[in-house]
Amino acid sequence: MAVDRRSDRGGPASSVGDALVSLMAGPLGRGLSDAARAARAWYAANGDRERMHTTGVWLRKPGCEGADPVMVVALDSNLLAMELATRKELYLARLSFRGIAVSDIRFTVRRDQREHARKPDKALRADAAARRPLPDLSPSEMERVARATSGLPDGLRQSVSRAMCASLRRAKG
Repeated sequence: MAVDRRSDRGGPASSVGDALVSLMAGPLGRGLSDAARAARAWYAANGDRERMHTTGVWLRKPGCEGADPVMVVALDSNLLAMELATRKELYLARLSFRGIAVSDIRFTVRRDQREHARKPDKALRADAAARRPLPDLSPSEMERVARATSGLPDGLRQSVSRAMCASLRRAKG
């Protein structure tokens, strides 16, 4: 599995999750297993909401020989697992953009034992993140997205392009 080892975030970390992503993108990320790199990519590719509700990420062998592995993402909510499953293609595109090749993503529920202690803090962080405007993309970033999606059919190109732009804007924010 090819993994892009560049740091996706610049500047100081704004949360513990951002700090961990930054550390793992640097020297601490060298020598990680494919599963650990895939988990790192999941956390880096998604926003606070997905990170706050993720309780585990791992890779499972594919159903057929020669296929890419299946990523399993454990979440703390049935409703969120169903919601994210409806946007599976978006998450596959985000991971692919970061150099992670998986054949499928499966969402499952595994509640975190510390869930009740985190709830008030999670609500405050999510509320603050919703109010913070995301920065615009530079012309070179827009060109990068256009090049990456140029070979896709129209409907899929628009969807993947929006997902990639949102992911890049979140990484800059």
